[in-house]
Amino acid sequence: MAAVAGEYKDASSAPARLGGARLLIWCMVGVAALAAAFFFLQPTRLSASLGDTDDAMRLIEVRELIDGRSWFDNTLPRFGGAEPLQSHWSRLIDLPLAALLTAFDLVMPQAAAELTLRIVWPLTLLLAFLYLLGRETDIRGGAWAALLAIALAVTCITDIVQFVPGRIDHHNAMILCATIGILRLARSLDDPEAGWSAGIFLGLGVAIGYESLALTVASIGASVLFALLPGRSLLGPSRAAVTFAAAPAIALAMTTAPDNFFVEHCDSLSMNLVMLAAIAAAGVCAVQAFEDRLSLVAKLALLAATAGVGLLVYGWAEPACLAGPFGQVDRALFPLWLDRVLETQSLFSAGRDARLLAVTASLYFIIGVYGGVKLIRRERGDTVRFDLLILIVAILLSCWQVKLLPYATTLAVPLVAVWLTRPSEAPDPRPLDRRTVAVIAAGVLLVVGTAAWLTFTGEAPKGRAETALKKTQDCAASAAIRPLADLPAGLAVADVNLGPYLVALTRLDALSAPYHRLGPAIMAAHRILHAPPDEAEALLRGAGARYVIACPGLDSTRPKGGSAPDALLSLLLADKPPPYLAPVALSGSTPLRVWRVVE
Repeated sequence: MAAVAGEYKDASSAPARLGGARLLIWCMVGVAALAAAFFFLQPTRLSASLGDTDDAMRLIEVRELIDGRSWFDNTLPRFGGAEPLQSHWSRLIDLPLAALLTAFDLVMPQAAAELTLRIVWPLTLLLAFLYLLGRETDIRGGAWAALLAIALAVTCITDIVQFVPGRIDHHNAMILCATIGILRLARSLDDPEAGWSAGIFLGLGVAIGYESLALTVASIGASVLFALLPGRSLLGPSRAAVTFAAAPAIALAMTTAPDNFFVEHCDSLSMNLVMLAAIAAAGVCAVQAFEDRLSLVAKLALLAATAGVGLLVYGWAEPACLAGPFGQVDRALFPLWLDRVLETQSLFSAGRDARLLAVTASLYFIIGVYGGVKLIRRERGDTVRFDLLILIVAILLSCWQVKLLPYATTLAVPLVAVWLTRPSEAPDPRPLDRRTVAVIAAGVLLVVGTAAWLTFTGEAPKGRAETALKKTQDCAASAAIRPLADLPAGLAVADVNLGPYLVALTRLDALSAPYHRLGPAIMAAHRILHAPPDEAEALLRGAGARYVIACPGLDSTRPKGGSAPDALLSLLLADKPPPYLAPVALSGSTPLRVWRVVE
């Protein structure tokens, strides 16, 4: 592309491109390498567990859709008791999963079909992710940069863990859409045609889920402000704004029943966000249409006015959403459970629980920022400048919420790959000089030294989230859940993190599960498990529960001071069940303990 080639002294100095077919082959090699490493290091992982709670829940959603649940109905009746869960997840992920599972069911038993789905889907997304990431890096730095980008992406634990076999939730799709959209948004500053696809990717990512919404909005806003600088044009960002507004609108029309178009939600795609995006896009396009006639002050005033109108409409549609995606959640749920979820915490408040993520990400951040600074000193195009700018923004946002770390590390990859493979302008061009090697070595030593210090000075267990995660994995393992599969159907009160596994692997329904829309049910289950016996009995019978399930050491909503000695859960784990609960004998070995409510 001429605009990108212009970053070099002349077109002849641009490095050779890898090209589509060869790039695809190398991406397939990367996928095969990751799959081989996964099955070699963890050969029993897929059979041992359904993955995390999101993977189990996604499998349940897909089963419901295949079994006849309406495309427009996201109700999951086996969660929540009298008030079933209305899932906030998009059907855009359910559709390809349901199509694949239906096809696999035609040629193999259901269990094998689901296992095959859990392998094929994430690896297919990984292939698409590597190809698109490699293509963007190929455009920026040529063949060697693209190959290094593939290698860096496949070996980066913060993002690649979302693409390993078993990951059928939505996080991998959102990482793909958001990061590729941002990279194309950066390129649109030199090549306006890239703006169209940038907006589509960014809009599709937001339609799938709101986890990347803050980074997406920050990226589009930064691109618009960057394009207002002297000598630049808003054409690329304006095209991205248009397609970004169009993609969620189309997705909303595809996944929402007409009579629910104006039912507003803060945590999933609704008309309020569609209107906000459309108004903001109209403002950007208006400024772009008259950018040669308006002063900078006038441009900023017009953009600020349209943004203000958009926010007013957004707030008018649902005022609670001005507080963010959790604006409609009962505030009592935060100290009880939501504040303890690792991905919603900042990198600093997570502390030791996020040390591995922080160490890995820091290595990418240090080299990415350093490489970006080195590149902008000798390149004329704006692509690399915006790459560096948005990487810094992404780093700051990932410190605010840990769940954004995969996005930030991915955005560092093209900068690292291009810088490490691009020859210097010295007479004897070398990819790295001695000073560069020293800087990289110092950065690696700093990161590794910090990690070692945290590891060897920390008390065992290493952190509350690590301990809780290990206990959840033990209690939620398929081998632990399957002995309950013979129990008659009924509503079970259990730890919040057991809900999806109980529903996926048994005939039991779950009162609670780790999703904020089940806030009342999570609080109800907590009250039952931590109430004195007499109060717990009334709550159990009022909820229509048939079973109480516990696993020693697993208490995700435990009060800060610990459970009271006379709390129902404490009595059950001490083998002192009240008279209205009868122990249930299970056929297999399991850490789970089950009691039946005596009628």
